[in-house]
Amino acid sequence: MKRTIPEIRELIAAFTEESKALARRQLYIANKIHELSEETRRRAYERAPVTSRRVTQPVRASVRRMAELHPEMAHQALAEAHNINIGRVSEILHGKRG
Repeated sequence: MKRTIPEIRELIAAFTEESKALARRQLYIANKIHELSEETRRRAYERAPVTSRRVTQPVRASVRRMAELHPEMAHQALAEAHNINIGRVSEILHGKRG
């Protein structure tokens, strides 16, 4: 069945409105997806100031020597004695740092 020009114009207008509504919905969804992805981004932060000294070869040797002389000494006490992080003490004593 052939349509008349006015019927075709009505259909085109209806499809145009439906297409615009779909485009608005897609834009809304795209914006919501973007908002959600922004929530997963890592926020900017400032690092804490460095408070312990650099772990040099003499510091490593001193930590090992003190640990040998005082086997009962806790890693925290060794760290405080050398003004270094407790994690560095553990790395030094377990051979992961020089």
